[in-house]
Amino acid sequence: MILATIVVITACEIAGWPFLRAPVEKFLKTKLERVVSLDAPFKLHLLGGVKLEIGGLYIAAPDGFDAPYLVDAKNIALALRYSDLIQFKSAEAFRIKSLQVDSIDAKLIRHADGHATWQFKPDDSPSNPIPIIETLIVKNGAAQFDDPITQSALSMSFNTNEGSADNTPTSLVIVKGKFRQKPLNGKINTDGFLPIATQDASSPAVATTLWLDYGGIHADFKGAASDLFGRQDIKGSYNIKGASLGILGDLIDTPLPTTDPFKLSGNIEKDDVVWLIKVASATVGRSSLSGNFRYDPKPAKPILSGTLSGSQFYLADLAPAFGSKNEDGSQSKKRDGHAIPDRPIDLPSLNKLDAQIKVDLTYLELGNAFNHPISPFKADLSIDNGKLTLSEIDAKTADGSLSGLISVDAHADNTALATQPIAPVIPKWKIDLVWKNINLEKWLKVSEERKQEAKEKGKKNTPPAYVTGQLNGKTNLSGTGNSTAQLLGSLDGDIAMVIQNGSISHLIIEVLGLDIAQGLGMLIRGDESLPMQCAVIDLKATKGLVEPTVAMIDTPVTLVLIDGNLSLAKESLNLRLTAKPKNMSPLTARSPIHVTGTFSDPKASPEGGPIAARILGGLALAIINPFAAILPFIDTGDSSAVSPCKQSLTNLKSVK
Repeated sequence: MILATIVVITACEIAGWPFLRAPVEKFLKTKLERVVSLDAPFKLHLLGGVKLEIGGLYIAAPDGFDAPYLVDAKNIALALRYSDLIQFKSAEAFRIKSLQVDSIDAKLIRHADGHATWQFKPDDSPSNPIPIIETLIVKNGAAQFDDPITQSALSMSFNTNEGSADNTPTSLVIVKGKFRQKPLNGKINTDGFLPIATQDASSPAVATTLWLDYGGIHADFKGAASDLFGRQDIKGSYNIKGASLGILGDLIDTPLPTTDPFKLSGNIEKDDVVWLIKVASATVGRSSLSGNFRYDPKPAKPILSGTLSGSQFYLADLAPAFGSKNEDGSQSKKRDGHAIPDRPIDLPSLNKLDAQIKVDLTYLELGNAFNHPISPFKADLSIDNGKLTLSEIDAKTADGSLSGLISVDAHADNTALATQPIAPVIPKWKIDLVWKNINLEKWLKVSEERKQEAKEKGKKNTPPAYVTGQLNGKTNLSGTGNSTAQLLGSLDGDIAMVIQNGSISHLIIEVLGLDIAQGLGMLIRGDESLPMQCAVIDLKATKGLVEPTVAMIDTPVTLVLIDGNLSLAKESLNLRLTAKPKNMSPLTARSPIHVTGTFSDPKASPEGGPIAARILGGLALAIINPFAAILPFIDTGDSSAVSPCKQSLTNLKSVK
């Protein structure tokens, strides 16, 4: 009997226990609730350890999926030690001596309702750690990943050879396809897959390199990774470049603005949950920035915190974020006859995270019209429940300062009933700024250019600045909209400005008064400065229609008043500049100048009809009350600044 048993076992061992193939298939089919097929040859050997060889493994996709299978693997060899089987405890990782696969193909498909090919019957038993595989060889691996939820359509190929004595561990993954409707290609090389898949925080990190092309950006990473199925720790350096930061934000699902072409480099580290990102160098357009950030995905809404610094920032580099370029960095198409961008800005994405960022810019370049930058510029940037705020603004320029806040609230209303459709978010904007004591002669480049031009021509007398004085002002504006055009076309509020202790070019005043004789005289003998007794502008915006309630320049020789309006919604101009010279010249036409047309095609011409003297009285009368109301704002404690304006108010009452 014993001999017969030995003979039978020996025969089965030599044959490879082929009769066990069907029971194993049946067990797997019952367990997975799928069609499972184990292809011949099926060879199981139990002497000296467990060794299993099968010609193929087929696991069907569930019903309702247009996929030939979930897994199709060929030529699989598995080896186990009895010592590992005897010592195994359910709470520990199961140890596999070796696993070799010639080829494996997986179809990972998920429908919009969440059902996926990789979903099986729920198992209430405690989950076990990922098995430890000492030797893993996959010669040709492939996977297809289609998921409308993440907008992914990716194909992957991979191979790994590690654990064998005669090979240096290597693993390679190549990815191609589309992600969020943009092309994606990438490659990951690691010194083996097994060390980072041990689910052990104490496991050594594995050298990892990666490159990725996505929608016009290219990223490189060089560093190390560990504990892939646990803490997923990563540490290394990166270099990223592309057409727009907005594309990078789309890739990592973070609200980043549309920008000019950029380059980023620095270090990144993920320790268990929190990401630490150091941006050693960031070039965006012409701007040079840097920063340190901390990203914590643990809260219900992830939190980004840190500092944004910069040695040089150009305000023009913000233009793409407000619609001058598309999200992919290409130039946006303007509406015919319009200058203001109307491309929608992705403000609802502000609901994806909260943020607290300290902004500290050494140098902020305002543009070609300005001779002095803002230096420094400091502010607090926050995102709280979909509301972005730039507050505590502290900026210095041309001996003056700028302070206040700018905010846009794109908070999504989640209070609606589940049965009700979610209404589109209409962002609400707020702009409250105050500027004080800005030296116009230093600030405006036109005056400096005028002096430089005279110097280059060898003129002995340097012409005066076109305008001087200390500019003070404030805004209190609000609006709504998903684009710059919508915002400006909806603006409500006030803008007030006053120039104190200032002067203006006599030539400009004579041109405004259309005094041809005086203007020609200025050109021949040279310009001179005229003190501005009072220069005030108070603008009222109502649904994008901006009208001056007070707009006046009062000098010893001419009083200039401005009335009319400009439409930010229609981008149209309808302004009138009326001047009353206090000196008389035979060639003084004194007709108002009418500025019409559009922002992209403005036109200026003398207005026909009544000369200035006949209309100035009515215009002066119309601004007396608004002018009186704005005087308290002008009064900054400097009596020398407000008294001349009080005198100008008295003079207005006598204008006829």
